[in-house]
Amino acid sequence: MELRTPPPYDEHWEGLELAVDATHRYLTIEQGSNLRLIAVPVGEERAWGYDFAWCYPRDIVAVMASVAAWDSERQDERTGWHKRPTEARQAPRRDEEPEYNRARCAHGCHLDDGCRTLNCRDEIERLRRVSAGSA
Repeated sequence: MELRTPPPYDEHWEGLELAVDATHRYLTIEQGSNLRLIAVPVGEERAWGYDFAWCYPRDIVAVMASVAAWDSERQDERTGWHKRPTEARQAPRRDEEPEYNRARCAHGCHLDDGCRTLNCRDEIERLRRVSAGSA
């Protein structure tokens, strides 16, 4: 992944392009009280929508650090986000870091660690399965 320093401003998305890899450009846009990091496909024919997105608290430095620390080839998703409004992403070489790529809830927490959000649907469902003996 190539970090963009300084990050250029994207007129269409009205946000900063923080990084790019072989398949996506990673831009941050303002969404209410969040910053949303979006994965826009590379190439003109698909550049008008995004495949994946993650919401963060409004702290651009933390988002930039999260993107800089992320290995998009081996890690499904970066850390620090608190909401995922799209489907979960799977890295092409995710089997190289299975500990990092464990199942997550919609709020970004690894399910086997539990969720920090009250009444998380994924956490409630996991606890139901555990109590039924099928986890």
